[in-house]
Amino acid sequence: MWLLEGLPGVGKSTMAAYLCELARQSGYAAKWYLEESHDHPVHSASLKGKRLDADFIEECLQSWSRFTEQCEKDETVHILEGSAFQSTVRFMMEEKRPAIAHYYQRFEEAVAPLNPRMVYLRPRDAVRHSQYVSMLRGNDWTAKVSGYLENTRHAKHEGLTGTNGMHKFWADYAALCDTLVARTKVPTKNVEFVPGDWRRHMAEANEFFELKAP
Repeated sequence: MWLLEGLPGVGKSTMAAYLCELARQSGYAAKWYLEESHDHPVHSASLKGKRLDADFIEECLQSWSRFTEQCEKDETVHILEGSAFQSTVRFMMEEKRPAIAHYYQRFEEAVAPLNPRMVYLRPRDAVRHSQYVSMLRGNDWTAKVSGYLENTRHAKHEGLTGTNGMHKFWADYAALCDTLVARTKVPTKNVEFVPGDWRRHMAEANEFFELKAP
């Protein structure tokens, strides 16, 4: 299993599609799971709908265990973007759930039979990156995301509101991800994200996953 993680706007989906095609060209059976798929095998729309429930962490772990059981006997390279952090850990952070690090250890244990590896795309400055993505995606996206985030328990506790609050939220989230990556048992490649530097991003991912560029 190959995992791709990072803040919104670092190109997780683009990299996942590229790696899936390159893996197939290299002779692997490969499948890419779009993070926002309604019927995602790990974090489906129904699971995301339970993110406020008290047992959300256990639901996530059960979902990962089912996915592992379904996939561990096949030879397919399963490529998941935004699954290890963004569609699970982020929701836990939003609600200030305790023991996220402990959850992540249990996640690692659940998926260990799939021999996971991760690429973590990390901009040097999370706030500036959020400002860049906000400008790129426009006012409607910014208003939607900032409006959602400022109503989370984390934002209310930290006093984060509006666009600036959104930028600070993503910086807090990046710091949490940094902590998990620093302690992870999953082999991980840290790739510094720089807008427009896709050739380097892809080259580093190719080398890490032992793929040959076309």
